[in-house]
Order: sequence, then structure tokens, then C-alpha cells
Amino acid sequence: MRIKKNAVAVATAMVLGTLSTGASANLVITEYIEGSSNNKAVEISNLGGSAIDLDANVYKLTLFGNGKTDPGNTETLTGTLAAGESLVFHNSGAVDAFKVGSASTVTYFNGDDALVLTKDDAVIDRFGKRGEDPGSAWTDPNDANFSTANKTLRRKASVTTGDTAAEADFPGTDNQWVVFDQDTSDGLGCPGESACNSEATPGVLLLTEYIEGSSNNKAIEISNVGGTAIDLDANVYKLTLFGNGKTDPGNTETLTGTLEPGKSIVFHNSGAADAFKVGTPSTVTYFNGDDALVLTKDDVVIDRFGKRGEDPGSAWTDPNDANFSTANKTLRRKASVTAGDTNAEADFPGANNQWAVFDSDTADGLGCAGEGACDGSVTPPEPPEPETGPCTGCETLTPVADPATFNAEIYYSDVLSGEFANAEELKNALSVIIAKDHKQLTYKQVWSALSYADQDPDNDKNVIEIYTGASISKYDNQTGGSGVGKWNREHVWAKSHGFPSESQWGYTDAHHLRPSDPGINTARSNNDFGLCSDTGEEVLFNGVGTGNYLNKTTDCWEPRDEVKGDVARMIMYMDTRYQGTDTATTNMPDLVAVDRLTTTDEDSAPLIGTLCTLYAWNQLDAVDTYEQNRNNQVYKYQGNRNPFIDRPELVKEVYGAVCGDDPNPVLDVEGEIVAPESVIEGAAYTIDASAIKAGEGVALTYKWEQLVGEEKTVVGDKAILSLTAPMVKADETLNFTLTISDGTLETTKAVSLSVINVPLTLNVEFTGTTKVTEGEKTAITAVVADAPEGTDYSWKQVSGTTAMFTATGLTLDVTAPSVNIDQILVFELTATVGEDSFVKSVSLEVTNTEEPGWTKPDGAGSLGGLMTLLLPLLWWRRRQG
Repeated sequence: MRIKKNAVAVATAMVLGTLSTGASANLVITEYIEGSSNNKAVEISNLGGSAIDLDANVYKLTLFGNGKTDPGNTETLTGTLAAGESLVFHNSGAVDAFKVGSASTVTYFNGDDALVLTKDDAVIDRFGKRGEDPGSAWTDPNDANFSTANKTLRRKASVTTGDTAAEADFPGTDNQWVVFDQDTSDGLGCPGESACNSEATPGVLLLTEYIEGSSNNKAIEISNVGGTAIDLDANVYKLTLFGNGKTDPGNTETLTGTLEPGKSIVFHNSGAADAFKVGTPSTVTYFNGDDALVLTKDDVVIDRFGKRGEDPGSAWTDPNDANFSTANKTLRRKASVTAGDTNAEADFPGANNQWAVFDSDTADGLGCAGEGACDGSVTPPEPPEPETGPCTGCETLTPVADPATFNAEIYYSDVLSGEFANAEELKNALSVIIAKDHKQLTYKQVWSALSYADQDPDNDKNVIEIYTGASISKYDNQTGGSGVGKWNREHVWAKSHGFPSESQWGYTDAHHLRPSDPGINTARSNNDFGLCSDTGEEVLFNGVGTGNYLNKTTDCWEPRDEVKGDVARMIMYMDTRYQGTDTATTNMPDLVAVDRLTTTDEDSAPLIGTLCTLYAWNQLDAVDTYEQNRNNQVYKYQGNRNPFIDRPELVKEVYGAVCGDDPNPVLDVEGEIVAPESVIEGAAYTIDASAIKAGEGVALTYKWEQLVGEEKTVVGDKAILSLTAPMVKADETLNFTLTISDGTLETTKAVSLSVINVPLTLNVEFTGTTKVTEGEKTAITAVVADAPEGTDYSWKQVSGTTAMFTATGLTLDVTAPSVNIDQILVFELTATVGEDSFVKSVSLEVTNTEEPGWTKPDGAGSLGGLMTLLLPLLWWRRRQG
């Protein structure tokens, strides 16, 4: 397979240590795609001779829409870009061929929008003319084919530096762009005028780092060191722990998703220090230095660490390297290793030790393949702390949206103008809207987001705690140690209910994260929300009641009245945002708010209660200005909104029906429809709805419809439906809906029944001569009793030497073939009625005749006996002659 080089390949190059920094590096926009629908992408390349450290300065790509001079959607470039390599941003709604690099809202351009590339806010390149709206596109009077709409444009190979005049005419007198047809994507990921054509090696999955440090500082890294992505769902990939010399598998992780070239999956021990908490917590890290790890594909070993079935004592060591040990060390796979160690029972580390050794508790290589520490090509688990911020150890966030220009009519237009068959369809449409521009925050960035969103309206240096209502200094956020007098980040939808990992988007979604007193947060734990003020105990804060109640028996938490509506709308937001439709992006399951308290066995399930209690709280505690401001602040830094704050009426539209407050009530009826479970094909039957009543004296109308696929056909308008079952080739299910109306309200009932196919059976007898000598003719006639009208008949020979025959209806005329020995010929008569058929066979015995002048030998004496034995062979040879 041939693929083009992209930013992922850059990461692989960086791992191999080929990067440097130099003044000859030139960052240039090298490709622009404005194709059909959402097929949009932009490519930025390093056309210099050395790598660019994108973190050493602030490099940004900014969209200026429709002639505006104010910046719109922006991407800040990070990591290190090797010489000759490219970064690509694509529209998330593009077809797969355009999905190179990263999805970005900076691609929300049409042909009349400008892109500006800056370094520390100084323009270093541009596409289009900032501050000008050209109409539908910029064009070139000297090149009729050039257009910034519906074209793919690549920078000419002669261009090595950017165009720094963002307000100059575009494309100018010296057009720097080569034009390609709309929806051409084969050049994405590499600079130059031609399509990318580098040969890529297949994906290779290896164990690339093993950490067995102090206490619970344990982690294991798996990387794709090949050149193409690996679809982990196409096969069953597992990492399995074999403890203390056992051969039976222990704790196991099944790998899922797609792993791009140069990228890594990390599993860490949940009790490890923060520096080791890269990736996902997993029990597969419950190893010590004497436990083996085996990586398999469809149960076949593709790599291993340690020797399965052997307990080495405290650790495996290497007699040729006194520093090597599988205990109290960090080990990284040598960069020269490109294939797995598939012999899980071989000595370890073997004569050719593949592991580089680092001191105990070294964690700076987690998340990237290679022997060195992770560089800018791999996003570290936490960005470096800035010098100042809105709270202790917090960074100042860059806004991604402007609440001042927010227009709810536009934002929710697809819902406000749409038609939906049911509440679930409406909920799905809302989910798409609020997912569109959602920017994932890091868990550290959540501190800052809450400092802005939950700011005390009366004291801009404080935040309000959700359960106590207390105002506390923003700088008293709990970054370690005791939580007394501090505030922390409360997951209103408990994170253990479906998203325990920081990499999952719900974990850091600020719409449901609130400042909370650590002690009160601990008391709430992961309990569901419900009515428990009468059965539980009031939770105290500094010896004073808070208005929050906890029932430890039922695991129920009832928040104070002032925030019950806030809690309800946060839970409904999470239930709507995470529908399980964009799992590949968010790594989130389908979150479901259920109308009950969940059980202890469901603690890790993506469920939370109690839905209809929350629905009532939403009505009890309406949206206020504090909540509206909070929604604006989260929108400012996270890019999406809570629709149930912006449009409170949507709560009833989405959840009213399941909570007894249906916005579209249906007719309440009693009684059952009487229908047969099954009916024989061709038989008459009735479906009787006359027992259904809607109250004394209420006149009802009926509309029966039959469903075939997506089509509906009206088949009756009375309470009783009388039909005849169709003839069917096999058993078939018929589906009907009955709409019952009282003139104002209506309700719909569904009915299904099976039509049973009756196999065709006929009484067939044959007449005529069925024993003939070879060469003779005979006629066989079938006599069929009670054959249905329109029956068709056909004959065929199914065994024996091929005979000449003709068939007319029920009569078969046969000329017996020449045969070497007596033989039986078999013919079949097939009777067909519609889709059914019936088969009956008849046999014709053909007798062989001897050649004239040939006499059967006498069987007397030994010679006669020999001749008797040879007779069949001689006879066969004679017949062949």
C-alpha cells in the first residue's frame, strides 16, 4: 500500500533523534483545499533545512472570515516540525481521504475567507487578503482556472518563504499557487506540487517502555513503530499479565481504536504518582520485576516482556549488563528494534538485549516510542506551568469563542427549524450541535475554567462552591496535601460512572465540573441524585447544616435547593452531549440518565439517577443569571454550550414524555387488539381492535397501515381489518400499525403476525414402459391428481448415461442410450406452482445387448475359472472396441 507522509511520520522521525534547530527553517502554507461539502484542509510545511521548535515561539494559524479583521477560529502550533515535513488541519466532517493530520475549526472556510500564519503575532505567511471579502472567491485575471473556491491549490516548489503582506492583493501579480481539480487530496501531508508518493512500511505493534518503579509507579507503553495506522478493532489485540511464573493468563487489556504511526498507548497503575499517569489506569500494571507481559493478536504472540512460565525470583537480569533489571528500573525498547519478540517462553532478555536502562522512577519517556525522553512531537500529560494564572498553579486560557456575539437562534437553528419523529431524534440533533466546536480541556485547564465560570459575582477574586454556597479564594484550589480550607473540582456526573480516565472528554468537560469543598465532595462520593432529605442525614460544613442530604443505605445525594436546577441541567447536558456517536474522538460511552438509583454493581456503568427527580428540580429551580454567565464562560474557553440553560423549554421537549409531562400527549386507551399469531398462506384472517376504548361514549376513528420496509400503505379504516394472507415462498412476518384518534389526540399500536408457507405436495404416479433394451424408445407419462390450476411441468435426467429425450407437459419420450452393462437411468419431474415446486423421480432400466458372434466361455476347469474371472474385463474391452 502506498500512502503519503504526514505529521505522524514526523513524530516517528523525531523519535529517531534526527531533529535539530536552525535559523534556516521556513514555515509556509503549502496546500489549501476548498472542496465539496466539508472537504476542506490546509497544510503547513517546514521548507527550511532544519527542524522548527514550535514551542519556542507562539505560532498560530488564524481564520479571518468574510472580510473581517478580527481573528476567528485559531490553531496554535505545537511540537517540533522536522525539515521537509508538514502539519495538516482538516475539517472533521470531510470524507476519509482528506482526514490527514488533525481536525480543526480553522478549516471552517469558504473561498472568501483568509488564513494568516503568525509567529509571535508577526505575519510569516498568508492565504487570501485579510480585511477583504471578494464575494465568492479570489480569482486571477491571468489564470482562468485559478479560484480559492472549489479547488485544491498547492504552493509552487519555487516558493521557500512566506508572503508576509496579509493585506496585499491576492494572489497578486506573481501567483505562487498551482491549481488542481476540486476534491483532489493526494498531496496532503507533504510539501511540493505533486501528489505524495512515499512508500510506507506496515504498522508494527511493540512493547516500547516498561516502568517498575517505587511503590505503585508502574506503567507499560505499546507503540506503532511502523509506517501505517493499525486498526486495533480489526483483530483482537490483548496485553496480558502472567504473574509469578504462571502460564494461565491474569489481568488483561484489550486494545481498541486506531493507532497511528509513531503513536503510543500507555497503561499506568492508578496509585502511581502524577508523573506516571499517562494514558489509562489499568490492572495489567499490577506487576513486579518477576512477572511477564505478553502482547497477542488473535491469541498469537506478537511481542513479550519477561519469560512466560518462569519465576526468576525478584527480577530478570542480564549477565552482560550489570545495570539491567526488570525491578526498580525504567526500560525503553531500543530504537533499532522494529519487530516483536514472539517467543514468550524464551530466555529473557536473551543474548541480544533489546532494552535501554534508565534509573528507577524515570517517567519522561512515557507516551512516545524511542530511547529518549518525549519531545514536542508528543503532547505531555500536563503542559508546563505558566508563571501566572487565575488560581494557584493555573494557566491563563486562550478564549476559543466570544459570548458577546453568541446568537442562540443561529447556534440552535438546526433544532429550532427541524422536525423530529420523537424526543430521541431531537436529543441526537442537540448532541451534534453541542459537540461541533467543543475543545477538549486538559484536567489542569479545568482549574482555570472554573476560576472564570464560577467566579463570585460579588468578589472577583473568589469562586462559589456548589454544595456549600461558600465564597472561597480562587488561589485556595487544592493542588496537594490537606483539603481543609481548599476547593477542588467536583464531577457532578461522577467520573466513575463511565469515564474514569483523564483522556476521556467527559472527565474534563467544564459544563459539569464545579468548585466544591473537598470534605463535602468526599461525602457526595459517586452517589446518584435523588429525594433523600426525609430518609438521609443533613451534611454539615464547619458544624452547620448545608441543605445537602445523604442516605448511605441507598447511596442517594440530595443537593441544596438553590442548585437543584443547576445539577439537573448539568446531568441533562452530559446525557445529551455524550450519545456514544463520536466515541472515536471523545473516547466516551453513551451516558444515560436513568429514572432510578443505580446499584453498587453499576458503579462503573455509564448510568446516573434519578432522571425524573432531576426533571422536577429543573422546574423547581429555574435558570438564573449566575448559571447563564457560567454557560457563557465555559463557552468562551471550551467552545460549546449547555442547551438546557440557553433554551430551558428543550428540557420538556427531550425529557417530558418519560417523566409524565409529555409535550405531545397521546390518546389514552384501554383494551387489546385481537390478532392471530400466524396464518396459513392464502387464508383469510381478521385483526380486531373493536375492544379498544378511550372512555365512555368516545367515538374513535381508525387507520390501518401495512409496513413494508420504509413504506406505509393504508389497508383499512374500520376497527376490524379483514385481509387474505399472501402466498409466500418461506415463512414471512407482516407488520401493521393502527392509528386510533378521538379527533384531538391519537395513539398508535403495532401488530405483527406470521404467514406460514405450506410446501407444495402432489400425488404423482407414472405409466408407461420403464424397462427397455439399449437403443429402444419408450414413453413415460405422469398422472397428477388434483394439480392446482396453472401448474408448470419440466423434466430432467439426474443420473445414468445421458439419454436422448423430449418432454411435453406430463409426457417424457426417451431413447435408451448404449450401455456397457445393464444400467438404471433416473429422471425427475418438477411441478411448479407460483414460488413453490414439487419433485418426483422415475427410474428407467436399460438392458445391455451382446454383440453378434460372441459366446460366453465355459466355466469348467481351472482355465474356465480363470476365464470366468477375466470375463468382465474382456467384455468391457470388447464393448470399448
